[in-house]
Amino acid sequence: MSITLSKKDIIWGYFAQFFSIASGMIMLPIILRMLTPDEIGMNYLMLTVGSMVSLFDFGFAPQFGRNITYIFSGAQSLQKEGVEEQVGENKAINYRLLSTMIHTAKSVYRLLSVIVLVVMLTFGSVYIYKVTNGFTNVHNSFVIWIVYSVSTFVNIYYTYYSSLLTGRGMIMESKKAMVYSKIVYIILSATMLFCGVGLLGVAIANLISPFVNRYLSNKFFFTPELKELLDRYEITKQEKVDLFKVVWHNSKKLGLVYIGSYAITRFSMFLAGLYLSLKEIASYGLMMQFVSIILTLSGTLFVLNEPRLSALKVEGDKKLLLKTFSFSMGVYYALYFILGAGFILLGPWVLTFIHSNTTLPSSLIIFLYLLVMMLELNHSFFATIIVIGNSVPFMWISLVTGGLIALGSFFSLAFTSMGLLGLVLVQGIVQLSYNNWKWPLFICNEFKISFLTFLKLAFMEVYQSQKEYFYGKSKHGFFSNSR
Repeated sequence: MSITLSKKDIIWGYFAQFFSIASGMIMLPIILRMLTPDEIGMNYLMLTVGSMVSLFDFGFAPQFGRNITYIFSGAQSLQKEGVEEQVGENKAINYRLLSTMIHTAKSVYRLLSVIVLVVMLTFGSVYIYKVTNGFTNVHNSFVIWIVYSVSTFVNIYYTYYSSLLTGRGMIMESKKAMVYSKIVYIILSATMLFCGVGLLGVAIANLISPFVNRYLSNKFFFTPELKELLDRYEITKQEKVDLFKVVWHNSKKLGLVYIGSYAITRFSMFLAGLYLSLKEIASYGLMMQFVSIILTLSGTLFVLNEPRLSALKVEGDKKLLLKTFSFSMGVYYALYFILGAGFILLGPWVLTFIHSNTTLPSSLIIFLYLLVMMLELNHSFFATIIVIGNSVPFMWISLVTGGLIALGSFFSLAFTSMGLLGLVLVQGIVQLSYNNWKWPLFICNEFKISFLTFLKLAFMEVYQSQKEYFYGKSKHGFFSNSR
């Protein structure tokens, strides 16, 4: 099976990203008007804790997804390091291996979701108790936290469905499930906010919407034909254990990388909850949310192309791999610049227009944070090209970097009056000293080109694509109408 990104995949991908951020773009004006600054601050802190416990995923989601792509691309066995290239015509799918992978994924996420729920109801409750002054700053804060904890459990429990769909190349189907789930979330959240339920209504909507995603994902992936093929095999416990060991080899490395990434991008918010007021946290969280939207939109094409990049790696087509990757990055650079400039110019005006109860940080902080996050996602995409080769050489440096940023953030908050500016500067300086240049240089050396040549290639691919779109049929494989 050749995994190709069709026009429908791209359209649904961007459409789904719109609804993915619709919880921010559509709901944000309502939330900013109808919730108090303390409620907004608590909401951002809950999301921070939720993202922290999601680290218990420990790299399984992308690793399961990539291995499923390998199987559907014809791999007859899975390796701890590297990939089994399938250059010839024999690319039959090993359905026993696929069935074993699915059973293994289900077992892993069943255990992980229970662990996450226990952690949130114990250590998470202590943290929220402290930052809300004993659950008193926000009405119903204890109930809100319990509901949010259960919703996080549900989300993690069903995470493997996303790996199944993207791994099989069912990008459009995956995005459809996401869209309909987000629609339900938006309708429920808006309704309960207008009914005066407050932040509790947002938490309830976050609990219900994942069931929609699960139902549709199950329907899309497990077609009658595939179920019949998979049901032929009785998978033993030993088979699942053996396959888990293969997946775990790099998952544990990715998990440590994610811990480092969390310390790099999110731990500052966790620390801010201990040193800054909920109002200041709301301002910082609002900026992070806007920039997250920009990152999501500008990086969508790369994310959509990731299964194809993995397949190209298996097929050993380095030329098309570079072409697809450079085009995705060219789109990322162009969109990020346009959206970032728009945010700086229009962000404060939009908040004034909707009569927001929360304001953004200063323009200097916004500009620096945009620059830091642009470089952050840039080197992360280059690092992903390393990972699709089933190798994770940056585990320890990620942990060291995360530790330095966490330590620097603590000292900045505890011993200086720089506040939010200090948090942004710490992250930017530490990342610029190594990761921002190391991994782009690593991949460029692998392709035997300079980074400047890569940039020229990226923008040339974007220009050529637009030219072909307006004057003729696109020749890019990922714009093909076929699977």
